[in-house]
Amino acid sequence: MSRWFLRRSADALLTTCLAAVALVVLVHLLPGDPLAAIIGERGVDAEQRAALEAAWGTNRPTLEAIGGTLARLARGDLGLSVVTQRPVVTEIGERLPPTLLLGSLSLLATFAIGLSLGLWSALHPRTWRARVLGALTLVGYALPSFVIGMLLVWVVAVEWAILPPAGMADPLLPLSSDPIRVLLDRIRHLLLPLVALVLTMVAVPLRQQRAAAETTQRQPWVLAARARGVGAWRLALQHVWRPALTPIITLVGLWLPMLVAGAVFVEALFNWPGLGSLLASSTTQRDLPVVIGAGLLLVAMVQVGSLLADVLYRVVHPVQRDG
Repeated sequence: MSRWFLRRSADALLTTCLAAVALVVLVHLLPGDPLAAIIGERGVDAEQRAALEAAWGTNRPTLEAIGGTLARLARGDLGLSVVTQRPVVTEIGERLPPTLLLGSLSLLATFAIGLSLGLWSALHPRTWRARVLGALTLVGYALPSFVIGMLLVWVVAVEWAILPPAGMADPLLPLSSDPIRVLLDRIRHLLLPLVALVLTMVAVPLRQQRAAAETTQRQPWVLAARARGVGAWRLALQHVWRPALTPIITLVGLWLPMLVAGAVFVEALFNWPGLGSLLASSTTQRDLPVVIGAGLLLVAMVQVGSLLADVLYRVVHPVQRDG
C-alpha cells in the first residue's frame, strides 16, 4: 500500500506540473490587451505604455514570457494582480473561504439527498413517485445553474420576497448585532445559491446510486438475505446500499474541484464573493496572474480528489490494496 501510494502521488505531482505548464501556455495565448485592466479608458501615450509593458513584462516575446512565468511559479511566486495590484495569494486567500463554505455545503447536501433518493428509487422502481422524481432531477440537471438561479431569484427573492437576492451579508446590518442575528443573516444569504447548486447537481449521484443499487439488488447475497426474511431497512442499508457505494466514492473524489470551480456562474449571479466569481472577472479583465493562480488551485484539487478517490476505493475494497 505504501509503495502504491508513493507511486500514485508521484504520478499526481507529475500530472499537476504538466497541467500547470499547459495552463500557463494557454493563458498567455489568450487574445486581448493584458494591460487593458490597468489602462482602462484612459488615454496613454507611447512612452507611458512602454513603461507599463516593461514593468509588467508584457513586451517580452511569448516564449520568453511563458518561461518567465514558469520560473516564477517554480519559486512559489504567483505575482501581483494586474487589476488590484495586490499579491495573487492574498486575492485567492480572501475569496477561498466563501467558496469552500458554499461548495462544501452544496456537495454534502447533494450527495446526502442524491444517495438517499437514489436508494429509495432503486427499491421502488415502478412507483409513480420514483418516475416523477427521475424526471424532475433530469430536468434540473439539463438546465444550466444560472437559469435555475435566475428562476429562484425571480420567484423567491422578487415575487415572494422571502430571501435576499444576492450577496453574502446584509450591508445595513449593524456592526453591534448579536452573533445569532449575524448567523441567521448569513444563512438567509446562503440558501438561494446553495439550493441552485444542489438542484443542478443532485441528479448525478441520484442516478448513479439508483443504477448501482438496482444492480446490487440482483446479487446472490441480496436474494439470499431476502429469502431469510431480512427486514426491508436492514436489507436496504446493509446488503444493498454499502456494496453500491463504489461508483459513488469515485464520483466524490472527482467532484472535489466543484468546491472551487463548480459555482462560477452561481457566484456571479448571486454576487457571492468567492473564488468562482474572482476567476470569472479575472478572465474577463485578462488578469493573467490571478487566472493562472486560480487555475493552478483547480488543477491541484483535481489531482487531490482523484488520489483521494483511489485511496478510498482501496480502503473499501481490501483486495485492491496490494500492487
